[in-house]
Amino acid sequence: MIEWLAAPLIIAGAAFIPKSKTSDKKKIEIVFKNRKVGINKGESFQYPKLLKQHHNETHSSYIYSLPYGVPSEAFEILMPAISEALNKEAEYEFKDGVLKMNVFNEKLPEKWSYDESLIRPGTWEVPIGKNHTGILYHDFDKYPHMLIGGVTRFGKTVLLKEMFNTLILNNPDDVEFYILDLKGGLEFYKYLGLPQVKQVACDVYEAAEILVGISEEIKQLEINFRENGFTNIVDTPIKKRKFIIVDEGAELAPDFVLGNKKKYAHFCQMALSEISRISGGLGMRLIYCTQYPTKQSVSMSVKSNIVTRISFIAAHQVASKVLLDEAGAEKLPAIPGRAIYMVEKKRTVQVPYIDDKMMFKMFEEKLKPLPRETR
Repeated sequence: MIEWLAAPLIIAGAAFIPKSKTSDKKKIEIVFKNRKVGINKGESFQYPKLLKQHHNETHSSYIYSLPYGVPSEAFEILMPAISEALNKEAEYEFKDGVLKMNVFNEKLPEKWSYDESLIRPGTWEVPIGKNHTGILYHDFDKYPHMLIGGVTRFGKTVLLKEMFNTLILNNPDDVEFYILDLKGGLEFYKYLGLPQVKQVACDVYEAAEILVGISEEIKQLEINFRENGFTNIVDTPIKKRKFIIVDEGAELAPDFVLGNKKKYAHFCQMALSEISRISGGLGMRLIYCTQYPTKQSVSMSVKSNIVTRISFIAAHQVASKVLLDEAGAEKLPAIPGRAIYMVEKKRTVQVPYIDDKMMFKMFEEKLKPLPRETR
């Protein structure tokens, strides 16, 4: 009989590691043995087998074959023990039947500041953060929508403002913003004077009004695209892109509001679902952000149409699964700006820091004279 075994979690991954100099490869093997990562097959016990390894300036990679019966998901639990044993940050991925483990030489910075070198004029690319191999960019023309979540005060709004800042500086004449700032307008209302910011909603009633207009615009865009034989805006000469930012999505959840607000919230959810389903090819991009990632605050009809997910530290495993469809975000270190960026795979990053003062300074230096209201 083949049986997968895992020792109790109270056994630390670094336990019984000799104090003398031990290679990272050997330490990983010791963790496998201490945690019983393998299978019983007859009278023998089979552990993951190292197939090859290679090293470069930033990290070392170890590639293993797993015995049949050892689930790759087991390494989600195991990785903290391996990182502790190595005293290094490590990540894994399971691909083409093998497990690849990357062990990094340097730790991620706990903070780094945004600067103008991150701007890529004429593109729809924004810096998401640094990982161990460099700066990761997200291309909104490739993946038009984004879901962001995590507990309060750990970087969601900073990321929103960094992307807002970059998109304006990348394409000042071709970007438009419709912002549902449902924390009373405290974060984005101050930017309403910018020509790129068309509307800012501060409550569910104003949000519904904006979304009525966007829904009508979607219908007109569909007519225009049909008449011109267009399928996707990226294959057309159209340069304009319209971003709909939602910050705080839970305020639009019918289950979370009372009285007359419910019908407005219900309409908003339906409109956002329509945007996520059909507007990407028309040039609209939805960025949906919430600090309460539950099934009620992030409707399935919205979530199922958003490929890109970003999670800062989550309060619990359930919240991580709502955002990423798997656990992991609840185990992030309590470092503001530390997040998991997931498209085709999960990557841990440190988001660049920016504040309003920095943004206004860049706008004044890079853009035409600002309207009086934003100064």
